[in-house]
Amino acid sequence: MDSGLASLHKILKDETRRKIVLLLNEKNSLSYTELMKALEIDNTGRMNYHLKVLGDLIFKKDDGQYALTGKGKLASRLLLEFPEENRRQLGMKPKWWRKFWIAQAIIATGFLIFFLISYFIDYVSFSMLYQSIFFIISGIGIAYMITHILKDVLSEKERLRFNRALFIMFGIFIIGFFQWIALMTFLRDSGINRLIINTFGKDFAGIFAIISYIMCYVAGGYIGNWIGKKRDYRISKCS
Repeated sequence: MDSGLASLHKILKDETRRKIVLLLNEKNSLSYTELMKALEIDNTGRMNYHLKVLGDLIFKKDDGQYALTGKGKLASRLLLEFPEENRRQLGMKPKWWRKFWIAQAIIATGFLIFFLISYFIDYVSFSMLYQSIFFIISGIGIAYMITHILKDVLSEKERLRFNRALFIMFGIFIIGFFQWIALMTFLRDSGINRLIINTFGKDFAGIFAIISYIMCYVAGGYIGNWIGKKRDYRISKCS
């Protein structure tokens, strides 16, 4: 088994060869010209090289078209259906890899634009901008770790339990984040803080701030759990 996977790794580690196998699996058979057109290859030497490396995964029919052998069909099933562990052994990225980084790029860009605008309109200081960038980078790292655990490590039952905790944590994080933004920007220089301090004193203002944080976190956790329950604690359709 290990030697077979090692052999397939050498053959299918190249994206072009993986595409050839998947194309032949989908179309049953294709001519040389059809393969070159589908792969957008205009160099016959390059095409011949990939066909030669594929070896006994493909064969040429009497009519000149290429098709998968029995071993080639097993390889296509491996590419399409096998768990992520076997995909990694073939040198392939996990299925979630591309979507994850696209989503992270969009989210990180949105947060960065928000913080930059806040900085240039003097809502946040340079030190807060620096902390925010660190927060974005740390968030990407944490998101990657969580996604890896969810997709590659946990069983289905464990994944749903983990998802529930994530929904609760996400609710707490979102509510806490917007509370922090409000305190650091809109409410920082407002008369609300001064009114509370002048009316009840600094000690009460500190206690009030702690209680408001706790209430927001509890509310965020409840909202996150409620959303998770509505989705059966599934983050995506395929989770």
